[in-house]
Amino acid sequence: MRLPRLPVGLATGIVLLTSTPVARAAASEPSFVVPSPYVIAIDPGHGGSPTSDPTQLWDPGVVVGAIMEKDITLDLARRLRTLLQKERVKVVLTRSGDQYVEISERWNRVHASGARLFVSLHVNAFDGDPSINGATIFYPKSDSLPFAQAVDAALGQSLKPYQVADDGVAPKPELWVHSDIPTVTVEPAYLTNAREASLLEQGDFRDAIAQGVFSGILASDPQIEATNQQIARTEATLAAQHQAEAAAAADAQRTVTAARWGAIVGGIVLLWLVMRFAIRRQTRLPQPPPYRRRSYRRRRSVSRRF
Repeated sequence: MRLPRLPVGLATGIVLLTSTPVARAAASEPSFVVPSPYVIAIDPGHGGSPTSDPTQLWDPGVVVGAIMEKDITLDLARRLRTLLQKERVKVVLTRSGDQYVEISERWNRVHASGARLFVSLHVNAFDGDPSINGATIFYPKSDSLPFAQAVDAALGQSLKPYQVADDGVAPKPELWVHSDIPTVTVEPAYLTNAREASLLEQGDFRDAIAQGVFSGILASDPQIEATNQQIARTEATLAAQHQAEAAAAADAQRTVTAARWGAIVGGIVLLWLVMRFAIRRQTRLPQPPPYRRRSYRRRRSVSRRF
């Protein structure tokens, strides 16, 4: 019995339907521009360690016993970076580890980063008089004075519980002579003062230094907080958009899946009906009469003899 062409075509169509991938609509691009983060450069003063190579330079800064300025400044820079990053500030460090970096190269890194504020971290020292103490903020040019005053005021409040004297701000034009953005050098305590050296070894005191500098940075430019809020709103909008797109995609997938299975079931039912009809039609066709074999009697031939 030959199968009709129609059922075969239906079966082929069902196979193609179930194997066709679901087309996904491309996500629409957001109609808003994501604001660029506020950039601040931080310079951990000094750095580097002695090696077997005599040509390799290194600079530990102030050294008192086993305490080195280079280690304190790097730790302070990392603490300050953490605080700034929570405000969605992009932080650029002139050194991220114990490396020796020339002053000129430090400024080149700051300039290349597009930073809008620059903070250089140090600790102070005074040879011959261990009683000298206090925090001082230096600035290279007059256009950095407002920034220095903001950092000094905030740092003074932050270190007040530790009874560290506030020595105010002071110009130091020989520092960062090529600076073209607000720049300060922070000297929060004296490593040559026994009491302040002991404080500098404490984590909570270092946190207070970082918090004071951080608060001064925020106070110096309201645009930092404004940029933070813009980025936060953008992130919230993007998250809501992605969530809506994911929900819409899931709904579309469920709809396509339901439609596909509906088509499959309908095709199977239709195929079954067509096959059943074809089989019944085949059985109802007129059949040829059955072949009957006839038996013939052969007559004996009578030979007549004459």
